[in-house]
Amino acid sequence: MSALSVPVTVARHKGHGQISGQYDVAVVIDVIRAFTFAKTAFDNGAERILLAETISDARALAARHPDALLAGEVDALPIDGFDFGNSPAQIAGLALDGRTIIHRTSNGTRMAIAALDHASHVLVTGLSNVRASATRFSQLAAAGARSLLLVATHPTGDEDVACGDHLLALLHLPDGVSEEEALARTRRAEAAQKFLDPAQPDFPSADMEHVLSFHEPTFFMAVSLLDGIATVRKVPL
Repeated sequence: MSALSVPVTVARHKGHGQISGQYDVAVVIDVIRAFTFAKTAFDNGAERILLAETISDARALAARHPDALLAGEVDALPIDGFDFGNSPAQIAGLALDGRTIIHRTSNGTRMAIAALDHASHVLVTGLSNVRASATRFSQLAAAGARSLLLVATHPTGDEDVACGDHLLALLHLPDGVSEEEALARTRRAEAAQKFLDPAQPDFPSADMEHVLSFHEPTFFMAVSLLDGIATVRKVPL
């Protein structure tokens, strides 16, 4: 990807605290695992993902959309009564053509919802879709976007920060890091350890194969309010 032809200011936010300021674009990052799950769902044909901040919000959305599938986690573990956890490996290969997924997670979904109040464009990403997110930001910059907010949603971990740092490298902006460094930092991250530990079978190691992958940029994941619901859609590049 060529360097941006216009000056861009970059701000950062980490964790669940109140986002401050207004931005042209916010990229909300949850590598382990919310937006890796979302990328896998769209790869398998899902039409849209409705974001929920709480379990009760997710169940309320399910009552309004009875054909939707429920997915999510609490403390990285599946939620009773939901169709799926937050595991990309669990849905890899499933036929999800045209399906709606309602998604609730501890970090990613809640901060994507929050970002809608602070940015004209909101993208969500993990490592698997970071190239597409960078491509989309380049398009928006060419159309006039001048400010970028990187939201690393894990409150204490480094994996989301590392993904944001790699996005900066893709955009030829300062403080960027290589793919190799982003992968290494993700493997070392606090959240990764339970998935890499064979003694903790509740946290599938197969998820890390999806987390630690880079895909060619074919679509970005954009969040907008549709009928009052924060909705993620797959948009071809």
